[in-house]
Amino acid sequence: MSFARTAVTRKQTALSDHRQTFEELCAWIEAHLDEPIGWQELMARSGLDHQTLNALFFKFLSTTPMAWIRKRRGLGQAAALPRPAPSHRLLRTAAAQA
Repeated sequence: MSFARTAVTRKQTALSDHRQTFEELCAWIEAHLDEPIGWQELMARSGLDHQTLNALFFKFLSTTPMAWIRKRRGLGQAAALPRPAPSHRLLRTAAAQA
């Protein structure tokens, strides 16, 4: 096994060792979406540094922590919005196709 491959394998193993911390942090974020959440809060809450947090979010969610927080906040706001009534034109089109 090459040195580079060994280093990558060690890094992946180290990230996997933080899985529980990552899951607990995500649960904490979900519970605090209505509050300001920055890097300092994430690092203090998890005990992990900026680089490790970024790596964990990319490994498990394919995004950055801040992008995931913005997305989760957006999903909550979208769920709270009233749904618009269906368009009469769409209803007529659907009825005509039936």
